[in-house]
Amino acid sequence: MKHFIRLYRGVEHKVLGSKEDTHVCTKCKIKFNQQNFHIASAKVDRKTQKIYKRLKRKCKFCENPLRSVRQNLEKDKNTPPKTNHCQHCGRKDTSIVLHHNHKTVKFGRWSCVNCNSRYPFDTFEEHMEDARRWYKI
Repeated sequence: MKHFIRLYRGVEHKVLGSKEDTHVCTKCKIKFNQQNFHIASAKVDRKTQKIYKRLKRKCKFCENPLRSVRQNLEKDKNTPPKTNHCQHCGRKDTSIVLHHNHKTVKFGRWSCVNCNSRYPFDTFEEHMEDARRWYKI
């Protein structure tokens, strides 16, 4: 697989693509060099079992304010302590992340990464509003 080495906090990461690659941020729609994107999850080459990283889809300029919100919520004294299970589905064998409302910037619950992306809304009314938008109800 075509890759390049990117150093992050003293650790070398094999990132898919090349140093000259450019990407368009999914939020601001601006085209940036790969250096303006954070390193994301790993991909394993099944044949060689080597681990490669991919880049996040939002640029650092769009991603960093969201990181700040999550970090501030985690430090907030009103946020309950992190649980060892998903408060939505109950799973314990996955990463637990902070689920929050992006509009109100309030803590929602501790959820697994799957539920966090699958159930973006906090109330049934918000789910129904989204469904109406999608299905033109």
